[in-house]
This record gives sequence, structure tokens and C-alpha cells, in this order.
Amino acid sequence: MVLLDRWCYIADLPNNTTAESTTSTGLPIKVTFRAARPPLISHFCVHCPGLYFRRVGPKIVATDADLVLLCVPTNPYSTIRELDWDYFVYSPRAQWLNRLPNPHPRGLNDSATALISRDDGAWYAVAALGVRPPLYHGRTLISWEFDLHLYRSSDSKGWISKRLSVTEFERDKLIPLPRAVDRLYHETGKTITIGGEHGTVAWVDLWRGIFFCDVLKERPVLQDVPLPVPARGNWDRLLKNPDPIYVRDVTISRNKGLIKYVELEEFFSQEELNASPTPLSYTDWVRNYNNSRKYRVIRNGWKSTAWNMKIPVGGSCEGWHPDCVVSDEDVIKEASNPCLSDLMAMLSTETTLTLKELPVEYPILSMDDDVVYLFSQAKPRHDMDKLAVMLAIDMKKATLQEWAELDVQKRTFFVPNFFASEICRKPKALLLDTVLSCVYDKNI
Repeated sequence: MVLLDRWCYIADLPNNTTAESTTSTGLPIKVTFRAARPPLISHFCVHCPGLYFRRVGPKIVATDADLVLLCVPTNPYSTIRELDWDYFVYSPRAQWLNRLPNPHPRGLNDSATALISRDDGAWYAVAALGVRPPLYHGRTLISWEFDLHLYRSSDSKGWISKRLSVTEFERDKLIPLPRAVDRLYHETGKTITIGGEHGTVAWVDLWRGIFFCDVLKERPVLQDVPLPVPARGNWDRLLKNPDPIYVRDVTISRNKGLIKYVELEEFFSQEELNASPTPLSYTDWVRNYNNSRKYRVIRNGWKSTAWNMKIPVGGSCEGWHPDCVVSDEDVIKEASNPCLSDLMAMLSTETTLTLKELPVEYPILSMDDDVVYLFSQAKPRHDMDKLAVMLAIDMKKATLQEWAELDVQKRTFFVPNFFASEICRKPKALLLDTVLSCVYDKNI
């Protein structure tokens, strides 16, 4: 398993994973995979002479087994039009790069698009979920409507679309939203390829639930499975923040036959600035009352909770089982851990923060073991640039396994766009031989 950056680097750094093709506009294009062991981040490099990426660059959409789906903008000034994007499937192991037929007039949502490798990469499918207007009878909601956009490399028909409906609203029963909150029933934030005979895909709405679908069946249906109820510390934050990816993640563990889910809670306290003495009486309090008091918010630790569900899944949230819980206090107890000592020494040297005060967000679950990766970004003591690190926490052992400083010179981390991938799963030699034989630069 590796941690991938969705955004590709624009660089010509060929190695023995490099593959070549042409864009729809006739320009040559090369893609290269450059891997690193977690918690370092692996990257893809794209080189396309004559194509300038002014507004947005090439992006990894999905991976499965040894295959990668990426999109490349062919118009340097466009960010939305489907016709201005080329989609490629890339195999680092076999070193080929295939351009797909453009899905236009269908629009593909990157976060709702899956790649499904079949017969050890001999052919593949791409499946994307699109949202349609819901159906009403008068003012009564009848169904939520979706489109399944499907492409099979073994089929000459090209892209096809099928209508899917959800008429049983399980999430509204188990995880209802306040009436004042206006949200769609399902907003895909992440897509997971489960695979199997019928090409099962999981479209994850990190707010409330997952749609499972056997996309290669003749008549696919959506199976709705709610997520566990949000942790108390996130009730307000989940409704106020537009994207729950900063506190939640869902992934698949094939070696254990599980769907895994994690939720991160951060705790805060307030400290009044220029606090006045405690009044002796209510009259004194009224006389000196000041409604313009200022407070400083102090980070006061975090807690990470993991759940899992067996594959194949059932049809309700009862299939979720608590797995393990770890907090910053648990990690700090391992004072003899040299990895922890190195991190705390770095924090005391580079910042004014302790481990409890260090902001941690964007959890990423490991697909292979019990590790959760936490991203942290802080203001260094002596530098204008931000300090970004990735922490690898073993949740079962409650220890800091590893940590790595990330390179912030290449990109400003407004919202980190990293995810776990099995691209090096099969065979392992792809990581150990092919990648390590490359000239690896930690700044790439």
C-alpha cells in the first residue's frame, strides 16, 4: 500500500514505470509513477510538451490493482467542460497508457468515479455515479434518482448510462438531519472499488452512508448502508463544514475482508484574554459586565475511533462493529518510543506546540493494517512557510509508528488530497524492485 497525491507533478522524470501516449489534440504525453513508503507521499509525474496547465493540472481519479485512471486538461483555460479533459488508464507495471473515449455529454464527478481492473488488467471498466433531480408526488418525495455511467474496454459500445433509484431512505431513519440543514440524500466524497465477479463499487458519502452497487450486472441496483452515528464532538462541525473528509475516512481491507471506517474528534478549550477577577456578587458582575470579552481557542487533544464491517455487507448500520480507539494521551504514554521523542524534539525546536496542541486532520486508513495516517500543518517558529507532517499511528498498539515531514515548497496545502492505494499490492516487487531502482527524490 502507498499514500498517493491526487495532483500530478508536471515533470519529465522517466524510469521503468514510464508509459507514453497522445492526447486528443495530438500531443505526446508521458506518465511516470514515483513511489515512497508511507508515511511519505507517492506521486505521478506528467510530461506533455506543448500543453500548458494554467488553471488546473492532471489529476489521479481512481486506482485499482495495478491500474490508474487519470484526467488531463487539454485546454489550459478550462476547468469544467467535459470536452476539455482527456481520461487515460495507466499501468506502471506493464508501461502502457490508454486514452478513453470522451464521456461527453456525460459529466464525470472525479470523487464519484471508480476504476475496476478485470482479469489481471486484461480489460477494465470505469463506473461513475451521477445525480439526477429527485422524483416527487406532489410534495411527497418518492425517490432519489441517479445515473450509472459505465465504460468497458472490452466492449465496442463505448459509454452507456443506466438509471438507478433509491426509494427506501434508511439514512433519514438512523441518522436524520436537522430540518434547517439543506443537503442532498447522497453526496459522494470518495469511491472504493471492491471488485468481485460483478464489479462491486462503493460510493461513500462521508456524512451519512455508502451506496454499494454491482455495476457489471445487467440490472444493477443501489444498496444503501448508513455509516455509524457521528461522534458527539463532531455533531456541529459535520453540519457546518462542507466536506467531512477532514475528520472521516472509509477504505477496504482485502486481506481481512472488511470495510473500515474511522472518525477523528478534536477537543478545544477557551481561555479568556485579559480576564478580570471573579466578581464577589451578582451586582458586581452586572456592574462590570463586558459582552466584548475575547477568548483564545486552545487545542486540547484528539481521539480517533475505528469501525469495521464484513464483506459482503448487510443492508443496515448494524453491520458496523467498533474496532479500536486511540487518543493523543495514549500515544504520549509511550515516552520511550524513539519515534515519538524525535517528533516532540522537532516540535519544540520548530514550533511552540506540544503534541496535544498539534492540529491533526484528514485521517487516512491503512488498507493493510491498523494504522491511521493523520495530516498536520503548523506554523514554524522561525519561518514564514508552514510545517506539514504526516503521522502514522498504530491504533491497536496506541503508538506513533512513524512520521514524515512533507515538502510544502511544491504546493500550498489548503486541502491535502492524499489517499491510500493498493497500486503496489501486486506484485510487491513493483515497490521493492521497480520503484526503489528509480532515482527517488523526497522533494518530488
